[in-house]
Amino acid sequence: MSPLLATAGSPHWLLVSFDQWRGDWLSQPELQLPTLKRLAQTALVPGRCLTASPQCVPARASWLTGLWPSQLGVTRNQPYALPADSPSFVRHLAQAGWHTALIGKTHWHPHAAGLDLRDRTSLLAALGFAESLEIAGPRALMEVTCALTDAWQAHNPMLLEQYRSDLRDRYLAGPPWRVRPSILPSPLYPDIWVADQACAWLQQRGPSPEPWMLWVSFPGPHEPWDTPAPWAGLHGQRRLPAATARPAWMLSQPLASECRQRLEQWTPGPGREAIRALRADYADHLALLDHQLARLLAHLPEPERTTITVVSDHGELLGDAGLLYKSCFLEGAVRSLALHRPCRGLPPWGRRPQQPIGLSWLLAAAAEEVATGRPLAKQRHPPYAFSEFGTELMISDRRRKLVLDGGGNPLWAIDLIRDPEEQHNRLSPGQPLSGPWQRLRQVALAHQNHRLGSPLTSPVS
Repeated sequence: MSPLLATAGSPHWLLVSFDQWRGDWLSQPELQLPTLKRLAQTALVPGRCLTASPQCVPARASWLTGLWPSQLGVTRNQPYALPADSPSFVRHLAQAGWHTALIGKTHWHPHAAGLDLRDRTSLLAALGFAESLEIAGPRALMEVTCALTDAWQAHNPMLLEQYRSDLRDRYLAGPPWRVRPSILPSPLYPDIWVADQACAWLQQRGPSPEPWMLWVSFPGPHEPWDTPAPWAGLHGQRRLPAATARPAWMLSQPLASECRQRLEQWTPGPGREAIRALRADYADHLALLDHQLARLLAHLPEPERTTITVVSDHGELLGDAGLLYKSCFLEGAVRSLALHRPCRGLPPWGRRPQQPIGLSWLLAAAAEEVATGRPLAKQRHPPYAFSEFGTELMISDRRRKLVLDGGGNPLWAIDLIRDPEEQHNRLSPGQPLSGPWQRLRQVALAHQNHRLGSPLTSPVS
């Protein structure tokens, strides 16, 4: 990126991120998401936006830096601190004159027990944020403190311990997929609290000749399944998309493969009724978040001057294949929510892109548009999208998905047009890849062997 110096007419940028919002849960008519659906009518909405990793830490490190998880040395969730001198599109904007701020979750450093997140503001400043108000995700709040936990204790000195006791009971004493309301008062529920802080920031900022970038990073819809009133139960009687069946081919995968490991982890897993309940709660949580997004948009001081980007770090399986969470390359886990609406004066995308788009590429391209005025619509995106997890690599084009092990050997392949529920592995035992599948493998091996460029470029043009 070669940013121009900010001027009084430079666009503001509202970047909103969610944790674990699967990319295919936006357009379904059953979902009550009026704000996002209305925004999507005038925004770029990729057909498939693919995360750089189906786990939080590597995905989030990649989306800020534009580097692959393997280049960063973190390809799965583990204690990891993003180096302070890492590439950062936020730092580029700050150096060019944008006022940069963050409110919400980052996970760019380890959430060790006893940590106060306010002790890490120097790292966020080095990455380019002039202001930061960081909180942890719902499960990490069992271990760390921050401004949100202070607010809990100010409301009720026992509330923090009650919250932690509730989570211990959910994850240690009972099945983690059970649905029950949060014990938190609604104003202190993490997603609502984050929206309150962001609305206050926007209101205080007001119309300003200095352009700003505000990153609002919601910790939801990450489990536990605990959507509060008045959203709890909103989708209970609606016909939500059903969970896909467990594919037989997963049982034939090598025992050490990531897909097989998830199978072992969730055998036995939640039953049909539990899956129905958690999917309904997840939909309720999306409605809660949609309402918070509406509040943010209502507080924009100069809406026509503001570019809006909405993404998620990865998806959530929600019982697809009998699995929960993410941590594999099935579509529910690897697809991210993504939409981008440029400020007035810049052209929209014009048509829905058919090739898959990498999430890290999308964020870097959006930052390029804000900083230089070069429309995202005119930036050439790679013909392939990749995702990395552990030692495995996924490559996908418009139609096909291929997964390789650490040695470059094919593990499984899906024709997404013929088989959108991923029930049939297209690999034949003992038969070599041919045609477009072999071409995909060649491109994947170039990526795997060289890690050429970054998510902004493809190893094969």
